[in-house]
Amino acid sequence: MYKNIYYILLISSGTLFANEESSYGWNLPDTSINVGGYLDMTYDTKREESFLFNDIAVLFSANKNRFDLLAEIELSHISLDGKSNSSSDIDLHLERLQLNYTLNDKQSIEIGRFNSDIGYWNQAPIPILQETTSRPHIVGNFFPKLITGILFRQSINEHNTFSITFQDNMDIAHQERFIQVNRHKTFSYFGTYGDFSWRFSAGKYRDSRNKNVIYRGIGSEYEGEKLSFQVELFRQNSDKKHEKPYSGYLQSTWHFKDKQDAVIRFEKYKDNEIEIEEQIYLFGYTYRPTNNTVLKAEYIYHTKLPLNHYLYSFSVLF
Repeated sequence: MYKNIYYILLISSGTLFANEESSYGWNLPDTSINVGGYLDMTYDTKREESFLFNDIAVLFSANKNRFDLLAEIELSHISLDGKSNSSSDIDLHLERLQLNYTLNDKQSIEIGRFNSDIGYWNQAPIPILQETTSRPHIVGNFFPKLITGILFRQSINEHNTFSITFQDNMDIAHQERFIQVNRHKTFSYFGTYGDFSWRFSAGKYRDSRNKNVIYRGIGSEYEGEKLSFQVELFRQNSDKKHEKPYSGYLQSTWHFKDKQDAVIRFEKYKDNEIEIEEQIYLFGYTYRPTNNTVLKAEYIYHTKLPLNHYLYSFSVLF
C-alpha cells in the first residue's frame, strides 16, 4: 500500500498528484496546473517548544508534453507554545523548484533545486511517506539533502537505473540547517529484483568553508506484505583533519494490522569531528486512518548523548 502512495507522489513519475483511491491537490480548470500541500505537526518532549508546526507546505505542479514542473514552498518551525512571536523563529523558504524534461522512454534531465538522488530516506521528502518522524543520522550529516543543479537519469532496463548529478554554484535557497555546498558531483545506481531493491551512491562536494568531502554509501530494501526491512551504510572522508568513518541503520516495519505498523530502528555512527561513537534505538508506532493522513509515535534512546525523548506527529496531505 505504501509503495502505491510513494509512486503517486514521486516526481520522476511525471506528476505529483494522481487520482487513485483518493485525490491529492486541486487541478486549476482548463489547465495542467495542480495545487496542493501538506502539514506536519509534532510534539517533542526534548524541545523547549514542545508543540510545533514542523512544516506547512504548498505544492505547485504542472506538466505539458515532455515537461514537468514542481515548486514547493515551506513555512517551518512555528511554535504552538507562544515562543515564535519573533519572525526569526519562523522559517519561510523555497524547498524545491525543479523542471523535468523527458528525452525518451529511458532518459530524462532535471534542473533546479531538488532532493539529492542519494540513498533511500532522501527519496521520500514528504512526511506522510516516511515511517518515522525522526530521521536517521546519515540524513543531513553525510551528504547534502538538496541540490541546486542538473541531474541526468538513465534507465538501463525495467529493473536498473542510474543517475549523475552536477552542481557548480551556490544553493538558490540557503538554509543553515542543511549542509551548504557550492560544488557537488554524484553518481547513484538503483536496482530491483522482485520485492528486493538496492542502491549505491557516491559523491564529492565542496562546502561553504571550502572543505572537500567524499562520501559513498550502499543500501537495500525488502518490501513484503507483512514485514519490510531497510538498511543503509555510509562513509565520509575529507581533506581536513576530521572525518566521519561510518553511519548506518537497520529499520524494520511490521504491518501487524490494517493501517497500523510497528517500527524498530537501530543506528550506529562514529563522528571524529565531535569525538563521539554511539548507538541509537527507536521504537515507533504508525497509524494511517486514510491514504493522506498519518499519526506517529516513537521513543528514541541514545547510548551516549543526553537526547532520549518521545516524539509524536500528525501529518496530512491535501
